[in-house]
Amino acid sequence: MKTFLTLFLILVCQTFAAEPVQSYEGEVAGIFCSACSSHVKAALSKIDGVQSVKIATADKGGLPKLKITSTKPLTREIAIQALGEKAKMYHIQSLKPVTR
Repeated sequence: MKTFLTLFLILVCQTFAAEPVQSYEGEVAGIFCSACSSHVKAALSKIDGVQSVKIATADKGGLPKLKITSTKPLTREIAIQALGEKAKMYHIQSLKPVTR
């Protein structure tokens, strides 16, 4: 019984200690191929707290969609800064938190 209680307390503590994950969506211009997509994903993945970066192909006449999950607050400016020199080629048009 002691072992069960100890494991239960560890699980509860880990659950409450986990950082909340926020989702962000936006659009990015300048992505024309999978290599472009890989460059943007790699740069954005280096931002502290970012857990995942996904880029969906553009709808007809639209821009590729950007989806990011992060445990830390993220802004368009932070994302642009993470692109560094590549920000001249890839332009993050928008990036906003997704509300549920």
